[in-house]
Amino acid sequence: METVGGQLRRIRLARGESLDSVGRRAGLSKGYLSRVENGQSSPSIAALARLGEAFGLPMAAFFESGDESTGFSVVRADQRLVVNTDFAEPGYRYESIVHRKADRRVEAFVITLLPTDRSEQMFAHPGEEVFFVLSGAVRFTYGGQVHFLNPGDCACFDATVDHRGDAHGGTPAQALAVFIPPDPVRRSSQGKPSNGRPPPEQEEPNDQEDQPPHGP
Repeated sequence: METVGGQLRRIRLARGESLDSVGRRAGLSKGYLSRVENGQSSPSIAALARLGEAFGLPMAAFFESGDESTGFSVVRADQRLVVNTDFAEPGYRYESIVHRKADRRVEAFVITLLPTDRSEQMFAHPGEEVFFVLSGAVRFTYGGQVHFLNPGDCACFDATVDHRGDAHGGTPAQALAVFIPPDPVRRSSQGKPSNGRPPPEQEEPNDQEDQPPHGP
């Protein structure tokens, strides 16, 4: 099975693009993208959302998707697609639970969060997000404010604002995260990308190649 990094490299090379050009549009450093392609870093979901917008592709393009093109698809508990196998880069592990459905607009993941005393790298990406706590307690930081969520609690928010969830209370937590891409009609009417950043040609170059993306 091809890795996410392998899929990213294949898409980039098929379009004849350099790491630098892709990174400028996505707001990610060339060094970070190189590490992802080589399997040295696990990309966050937010980074993949920004890359998808940069390529004009759904996030599903970076995953091994099935050929179930009908309106109904089932992923069994033992059929989840583990996107990252460790907690090194984004601080959590996530598994796709909709990867068998072709031509899908939304992405859904079961996320395992590790306990930590502080919120580290913040995330931001195009579209909206639904975050439903399955087990454990979660400290969720959104726009500089901290919210404590328990099993059964659900947050829905504009994902272009910096955010991050961490397990709280000394034990891991699990959550269901659903990502809804931006409305293309709304985006075009505003005349700018849905993540609130200026058009790609106006973005400032990112020269910090050895740093992970801030707010991917």
